[in-house]
Amino acid sequence: MHTDTRPRLVVLGLDGLPFSLARHLCVRGRTPNLARIAASPNASALAAELPDLSPVNWTSFYTASGPETHGVYGFTRFNVATRRLSLADFSQVAAPTIFDRLGQRGLTSRVVNLPNTYPARPIPGMLVSGFVAHDLARAVHPPFLLGPLAGAGYRLEADTARGGSDPAHLLAELRATLASRRAALRLLWPDLAWNLFVLVLTETDRLFHFLWDAVIGEDHPLHPACMDFLAEWDALVGEVLDLVKALSARDGRPVRLLALADHGFGPVRAEVDLNAWLRGQGLLRQVTPGGVEQCGELDSATLHPDSAAFALDPGRIYLRTRRRFPDGTLDDAAGRHLSERLRHELMELTFEGTPVFRAVLTADEAYGPEVPGQGALGQCAPGQAASGPGAAGHVFGAGEPATTSAHADGPPMRWAAPDLVCVPAYGFDLKAKWNRTQIFGLPEQFGRTGTHTPDDAFWYDSQPDGSAPVSVRDAGAAVLRHFGLDAPPRSVGYPAALTGQASWRGRVSAPGGPDSSAKDSSGIAPSGNDAAADPPDPADAAPNLPHSTLSPASLSDSHIIRAR
Repeated sequence: MHTDTRPRLVVLGLDGLPFSLARHLCVRGRTPNLARIAASPNASALAAELPDLSPVNWTSFYTASGPETHGVYGFTRFNVATRRLSLADFSQVAAPTIFDRLGQRGLTSRVVNLPNTYPARPIPGMLVSGFVAHDLARAVHPPFLLGPLAGAGYRLEADTARGGSDPAHLLAELRATLASRRAALRLLWPDLAWNLFVLVLTETDRLFHFLWDAVIGEDHPLHPACMDFLAEWDALVGEVLDLVKALSARDGRPVRLLALADHGFGPVRAEVDLNAWLRGQGLLRQVTPGGVEQCGELDSATLHPDSAAFALDPGRIYLRTRRRFPDGTLDDAAGRHLSERLRHELMELTFEGTPVFRAVLTADEAYGPEVPGQGALGQCAPGQAASGPGAAGHVFGAGEPATTSAHADGPPMRWAAPDLVCVPAYGFDLKAKWNRTQIFGLPEQFGRTGTHTPDDAFWYDSQPDGSAPVSVRDAGAAVLRHFGLDAPPRSVGYPAALTGQASWRGRVSAPGGPDSSAKDSSGIAPSGNDAAADPPDPADAAPNLPHSTLSPASLSDSHIIRAR
């Protein structure tokens, strides 16, 4: 045995994987490698940061902070001077990353397919950017990684343009990107000259968006094909677990493993477009000579200056107050009145008799109190040189460049928060398009049968440190603590309106007793029938498991999440 004193930590990202669905798949014997961690009492559910989008949550992970600190509030950001949208990216993250923090201690990281790290910038270690990434040459650091990755045919992202209409094509694309993740793992892992290794598998998110009904519906004609793909995905999960176990033996002590998803998942009953609703209320107007339908879905430049409000993906509503917009239509009192009106009316909105919204939160509730003076018109974001509100980049929805420093009186990017954050009820998928006229749309219209949920994200820690995580930022905080670094303090508690844990079936778990699991010195349960035993969840009981290597009795719902 070789004894290595290098401190280590491995993070396995399982994008979009619900904790309850993971347990269900393990009970059915579909994912025996995942069961090695999902069956553990160290596995539970995690809440997503709001909004429950990948760039928001993975950025929260790798900065150990929330949007009010790192500045990424969604996929898109809005420039108040040009009224145009642009995509959030790594250059706009306004907080130091955990990789930068580790580098200050002389520790190195290897990072593969982590969303919102494009374009790649130098980190102390190696980086292969994740979604949204377009050009492999701009997605790698150091540049010499381009040659071996290109030679291996590395794919940054699956082509999902035909995801709703051509399932065979989608599954083939997901297999190609899964093979790319394996190739990168095998390239960056072996020399072991790293302290932190992060690998994110985004394929589950893509699968669930387009084929959620096939994944959960055992009588669906595409269910076998989805299970075949998940078996390949599970094999890669097993490869990571085996590498961690072997490294534990080599180093002479258990190597800590964290595994997490950035959000949960559930079915789409209907899409709900907030800009269509705001337009119907007379609050959003667009300059569209050919009609709204002639616009592009991101064509925010059509915003009429008389508009009182607009929405950005997926449920962020901005009120056009004079304090925040050069051509705003509302004073502060009118903004407060409109905010309360919108909260009331949105909570009253129904589809086929079912309430659409679980909660409509103010910025204060979601991100903490606003700091007086931050984000006032004509003032730059903290740490930026003054150059006028347009040139200064008064951009709502994502942070300024990473030179932004902490504000002495509060989170530096709280000023860019939306005025309202809408959280849909289970089964509703929020949108904020600029070219839709109908508020509601059915899954068959847009080809997506699955959508994100803010709860029930997968979480596992082979060596819990006593600080139970609440939301995704806490996973990044656990990384920092593991290496002896302080994590940024929370500026606000998780919204009480979102407590309670919905499962992938859409019901909330009831309180129950603890479960237990066998595990070896690596902190990972062995494969096969040696995994834990516990009373089964009756809803998951399955008398016939022809492909199972795991007892269903080992997979009752976690007492940790049932008690939350």
